[in-house]
Amino acid sequence: MPVENEISKIDKNFEEVRSENGLVFRDANDSPFAIYGLLRETNGFTRVPAFVADKVSDGVSVLAKNSAGGRVRFATDSDVIAVRCHMPQSWRMAHMTDVGSAGFDLYEYRDGKQYFVGALVPARAREEDMTLTINLPESRMRDIVLDMPLFSTVTSLEIGIKEGSALRKGSGYRHDTPIVFYGSSITHGACASRPGLCYEAIISRRFDTDFINLGFSGGAKGEDEIMNYISGLPMSVFVYDYDYNAPSPEHLERTHFRGYETVRRAHPTVPIIMASAPGFSNPSRDGKARRDVISASYERARSQGDENVYFVDGEKVFTTFFDDGRTVDGTHPNDVGFEIMAKAFGDIIEKLI
Repeated sequence: MPVENEISKIDKNFEEVRSENGLVFRDANDSPFAIYGLLRETNGFTRVPAFVADKVSDGVSVLAKNSAGGRVRFATDSDVIAVRCHMPQSWRMAHMTDVGSAGFDLYEYRDGKQYFVGALVPARAREEDMTLTINLPESRMRDIVLDMPLFSTVTSLEIGIKEGSALRKGSGYRHDTPIVFYGSSITHGACASRPGLCYEAIISRRFDTDFINLGFSGGAKGEDEIMNYISGLPMSVFVYDYDYNAPSPEHLERTHFRGYETVRRAHPTVPIIMASAPGFSNPSRDGKARRDVISASYERARSQGDENVYFVDGEKVFTTFFDDGRTVDGTHPNDVGFEIMAKAFGDIIEKLI
């Protein structure tokens, strides 16, 4: 049908919504849905624009498309909520649950806090097209926060609710200027059992704040291109945590303070939290040399008069992180480890926002 004879081709608000098995599906990019933590490009969602990610590295070019830290907010009285998505790439790993890699988390927002409702569990097989459904115990108006997969690329996302149910705009965040997190696979979300249990999401719920996850598994090396991009983002706090991905302490020394300076020039008063890696006591790593580089950056910044820079010292705060019970493999936190990290960063952030 020619465009001039079909209003929905011009105005998507007139587009016919699809009903399947009593559920009506709508594009999550459309009102009244609100998407946080992600950008929209023609080929799907991304955390960093392609023209920036492509300049950083091949790894970041791929990983930036993972939906880690993405959230959808809306309100509905439907007692069934579904997601339908196209997921052309999904990292399914032996040491991480499929729910964390490719599933969704559903939270209800009440009185300034989020409460876990349930997980939308992906198929075990790597299916590119999935419809996942969760049944709720009763029909009542709920303010919904939907956390998106940590290690998957989502190119389309639709939300389904019962036909005839109300659909409204959800609440926003009390602190709408996001905390920006930059770091390694740990920041990316490995190996949280669910998307809502990475440490950034825990902090977001604690303080009712928006956030941006710029964790790149194996790809966070403090390159000038990514630091320049970060410096242009609005932020309430910057968490600077890429120790694990620096190829060596020498690389960390060349890039760490320089990256700090790039962000500080653009944001003279924003708090910056530097961190050395958990797992300090892991005998297979040069943790002390790396920790000392980051400590030197912190001390140098303080000596130059920066009173709004902070240091989460892996040697002190995460002394026992390598011990049994906090990681899945000696490096990547499990849910217990992420709780510890969230508290370490969160106790500083509490004083800042």
